[in-house]
Amino acid sequence: MSETSFTIFAILLGAAGLAAEFNLGRIFIKDWLIGRRERRAATAARRGALRTGPAPAENAPVEAPHVAPVKLLPIAAAAALTACTLTARAANAVSDAPGPAGASTSLTFDPGAAGQPTEPAPVPDEPKPLTISTDRPGFSDSSGIAPLWHLQLETGYTFTLRDRDGVESHTHNAPELLARIGLIEDRLEIRIGTSGYFWSRSDDGAATSSAEGFSDAFAGFKLKLIDQDGAIPRLALEGITTLSLGDHDISNRDVEPTAKLIASWDLGSGFTLTSNAVLTYATTSGSRFIQVAGSASLSYSVSDTTSVFVEYFAVGPRIKGSDAAHSIDFGGAYLLNNRVQLDARVGFGLNAEADNVFVGVGISFLF
Repeated sequence: MSETSFTIFAILLGAAGLAAEFNLGRIFIKDWLIGRRERRAATAARRGALRTGPAPAENAPVEAPHVAPVKLLPIAAAAALTACTLTARAANAVSDAPGPAGASTSLTFDPGAAGQPTEPAPVPDEPKPLTISTDRPGFSDSSGIAPLWHLQLETGYTFTLRDRDGVESHTHNAPELLARIGLIEDRLEIRIGTSGYFWSRSDDGAATSSAEGFSDAFAGFKLKLIDQDGAIPRLALEGITTLSLGDHDISNRDVEPTAKLIASWDLGSGFTLTSNAVLTYATTSGSRFIQVAGSASLSYSVSDTTSVFVEYFAVGPRIKGSDAAHSIDFGGAYLLNNRVQLDARVGFGLNAEADNVFVGVGISFLF
C-alpha cells in the first residue's frame, strides 16, 4: 500500500473511531438522563405512597434502572486509540512540516487506571528552523554539511594587493561561487564552484601589463566522518578537483585534485576551533608538484546573528620551487535572517611569499 493510500485509510479509520466515541458518549448521556428521570419518578412515587399509606404488593415487579452498555467502552476506546495512533504515524511518514511554535501538551493514558487520562505530559519543542552555516569567508572550510536536499549558494568578491620584488599587482576576482547540496542528512554533500572572473594589473616600474579571464571550475564532495566526542573533534573529509575549464591566461588548464581533512571543536561559550590539513597535486607551467596547506581558525558567536573569527594559514610551496606563504586574516559574518548571511574579511601576508593585503566580502543563501 502506498503512503498516500495508507494515510487516507488511517484518516478514515481515525474519523470512524472518533465518530464511534461521539456516538458512545451520546448514548451514555441519553441513558444517564433517562435513568435520572426514572429515579426521580420512583422517588416521587415512594414519597406519595408514604403519604397515602398503601404498601406495594409483595410480589409486584420492580423495574430495574436502565444500565448503559459500559462493556462497549474498552472496545470503543481501544479502537479510537488505535485509529489515532495509525493516523499520527501516517502523518509523520508523509510530512515533516513543523507545528505551532513552542511546547504543547497532550493527555496520556494509564493502562492501570481504566483508560482515565492522567496529568498532561509535556511534548518536546519542535525542531529549530534551518539556519545557514557557510564555509566563507576564511581560508578554512567548516565541518558542517549542507541541509538535506537544500541548495546553499555562497558568493563573494576578493581584492588582492601584492608588492613583492619590485612588482606591484592588483587583482580582482568575482563572483566567487560555491554551490552545496546535501545528499545525506548531516553526512554527505556535493560541491561545485569557481573563483569567478579574474582581472589583474601589474606594474614593475618600467611597464604595466594586465590579464583577465575566467578561473577554473571545481567539483567535489564533503563527507562527515565522526561527530565530536570530548577532545576528539568532529571530522570531515573533503575531496575536490579542478576541471580545466578556465581561460588560458588565468587557469593552468589541468586537473588538480585536492584532499582536505577538516577538524572542528566546539569549545563552549560560543567558541569554535577549526583546522584544515590540505594536500594538492598542483601544476606550475605543466610541471607537477605536491602542495600542502594548513590552517587554524578560532571563531566566536557574539550573538545569534553575529560571529567573528581570526585565522592563520600557510600554503607551501606557493608555486613550484618557492617557499611557503604564511598569512593571517580576520573578519565576521552577520545573518540577515536564517537563510541569508553577509560576510567580510581582511588579511595580511606574514612573509615575502604571501600577498601583502587581501580583502573580501560576500553574501550567501540557503534555498
